[in-house]
Amino acid sequence: MEKMIQAIFNSEVEAFKGLQAIQQLGDTKDISVGETYVLTKDEQGKTSIRSAKDNDSGAGTLGGGVLGGLIGLLAGPLGLLVGVAGGMIAGSASETLRAESVSDYLDAVSANIPNGKSVLVAHIWEDWEVPLNTALLALTNDLSRFNLDEQVYVPVQSELTKVSEDIKTAETRFLEADGADKADWNKTLQELRTKRQNLQKKLNINVDHQEKQYQAWIDHHTEELEQDEELKERLRHRAAAQRARLELLRKNKSEY
Repeated sequence: MEKMIQAIFNSEVEAFKGLQAIQQLGDTKDISVGETYVLTKDEQGKTSIRSAKDNDSGAGTLGGGVLGGLIGLLAGPLGLLVGVAGGMIAGSASETLRAESVSDYLDAVSANIPNGKSVLVAHIWEDWEVPLNTALLALTNDLSRFNLDEQVYVPVQSELTKVSEDIKTAETRFLEADGADKADWNKTLQELRTKRQNLQKKLNINVDHQEKQYQAWIDHHTEELEQDEELKERLRHRAAAQRARLELLRKNKSEY
């Protein structure tokens, strides 16, 4: 399944050990690894963000090709903000990062990092939880996951479908109305159309980046003949699911 994971560590060094463990699992194809970030809050409450390349990520980087894809969507139209430590929501605005181009999602995670701690955030695809648990729970006992289908893709698509249906109803009522009622329905119709447009824009955030991510995963699974039959079968299923996600992404983009 495609997931976002968050793990809390006592230091940035330990968080990067966790990141290296995840990358090794990606190399051995036990999981697929997408965007990864390490967020660290010092004892004074100042947060820094580093990318997988162990570089400080300033506003320009996070607002461009690195921050995008799924991370961009998580800030998205339904206001989904999943924080650390059991789903805490972002605290006061003064605790969040100040860079305007940093996503609300990373802001929410940042706001809930205890002083002196680091958090690893990663977009992954795993067939089962044992490999990741084995790698990370040796370094931290605070690991959380959430399923992107259940908590992102399906809710967003459901909301978009509902708004489209509401627009059809409003169009009918507008044509049937007169006088003040017609003006009211026209206002409602315009508001619904704006809402749908904003939803579609959110779904279309950095679509090219998302396409490249899924295609890279598919290519990684099929670039060589695996000798391990069990692994080969898992990769077949994983690549098929990722290919289906890629086709759905392209289909949705064509409809925007």
